[in-house]
Amino acid sequence: MSDQRIICGPFAIDVAAKLVTRDGAPLPLGHRGVALLAILFSRPGEVLTKTELMDAAWGGAAIEESNLSVQIAALRKVLGPSPNGGEWIVTVPRVGYRFASPSASTASSDGREQKSIAVLPFVNLSSDLEQAFFADGLAEEIIVALGKLPGLLVMARNSSFAYRGNDVDVRKVGSELDVRYVLSGSVRRGGSRLRMSAQLADAGSGAQLWAETFDRELADVFALQDEVTRRIVDALRLKLSPSQALSDGGTSDIEALDLLMRGRALFGGPTQNLALHKHATDLIRRAIERDPNYVDALRELAIALQADYLNRWSDDPDRSLREAQSLGERIVELAPNHAGGHFAVALTSMVARNFERFRREAAIVIALNPDAGIASDMQGHLCLVNEAPLEAIAHFERCMRLDPSLSATLLYLQLLGRAYFYGGRYETAVALFRERILLMPDTDSSRGYLAAALGHLGRFEEARQVWAELMAVNPNYAMEERLNRTAVQPKQIAMVLDGARKAGLPV
Repeated sequence: MSDQRIICGPFAIDVAAKLVTRDGAPLPLGHRGVALLAILFSRPGEVLTKTELMDAAWGGAAIEESNLSVQIAALRKVLGPSPNGGEWIVTVPRVGYRFASPSASTASSDGREQKSIAVLPFVNLSSDLEQAFFADGLAEEIIVALGKLPGLLVMARNSSFAYRGNDVDVRKVGSELDVRYVLSGSVRRGGSRLRMSAQLADAGSGAQLWAETFDRELADVFALQDEVTRRIVDALRLKLSPSQALSDGGTSDIEALDLLMRGRALFGGPTQNLALHKHATDLIRRAIERDPNYVDALRELAIALQADYLNRWSDDPDRSLREAQSLGERIVELAPNHAGGHFAVALTSMVARNFERFRREAAIVIALNPDAGIASDMQGHLCLVNEAPLEAIAHFERCMRLDPSLSATLLYLQLLGRAYFYGGRYETAVALFRERILLMPDTDSSRGYLAAALGHLGRFEEARQVWAELMAVNPNYAMEERLNRTAVQPKQIAMVLDGARKAGLPV
């Protein structure tokens, strides 16, 4: 690279002279900044891990990640905003950075969005600690309701609920989650009465935009959720049609809501295993027993049953998939405009390889809730199904921005790795799968893809070492059988098998 001149949009680097220019004008950068831009410019649009970037700038020396963060911040200041108002260097949470390709679409939002909000967990003021689930449930239902509003980006529960406690600095939340507004509150439940306080603040200035205390009968809790949501709509001057169904998919049974919240808490935790999964599934089933038409619970159960099928966690995985499909039909019948319900149907259809139905349901999710994370998820999966894997990258990266929690990071690292792999970008795929293995040491699927990517790169000894690790994790792993359950199109399955065969691995 020493004799190269790299041009990327309005920028150019003379590598030998260690000079970066924008539209011909030199930029004041040190040698490490130049080294970082050289690798970013040479692979625009690709995700580069922190390790790759630190190796490029510090030559493999052992340094703290904070040094990289300082360099990236300085580069952003010098480069200024991109044409869409966001950053040229985009953070990919928990992974690294990518340079926004000058020709890339603006499917993801790179700067702080004007109408974006995080709902913090409501503080439980009741003496009964068990009521914490109820307080979380109220906040989560408001997240779901706000997520249905056009023009409002809502951070996922797993992201905002990390800020639990009384003394939360909303400006810090806004900066770290990249949102404009923060909703916080407290709940006290006693006997048949419920008292809730809520505050909406501007995360940039910390100024309070709206605050109110509600004192209601416990039976009115679901109407209260709608009332709070409408207050936020008014405060943010959002457009909401009179027919907007804010509580579509909910329940009027408080115990059912509590059971669903308990199950979701287990599903969204950092630890995932068969025992926890069964316990969470049992809680969801109990919620449905109390309210058979509880669409949010039916959706959660359908997704749990997909996990049963994919992970072989039930005695009859095919029966689990059939039940998930049946639940999907029931969800659509009960709530035809419930985006989360159609999301579950779309995923179930994809797993069942009914791609026509998947495309139809994914289009409905995107139309119903275009600003939500589930819409970006569907757009990314559509790209994979339609064999345009590199177009999926921006959508999955947006999902990670909306939900940088560990569980979401693990999911989207795998999907990003697959997208780069199917697109023939094996070096980046290797980096992403290795990053996921660091976060989830017991993963077998990432090691399978990693070994295949190394095979395509001709790094056969590394591939065999990864395969040995995989066999230690799961001696029963069979690549072709697993791919037929989790990959998308036959051509993509063939790419993985071909990479493994090049390294002499059993498939």
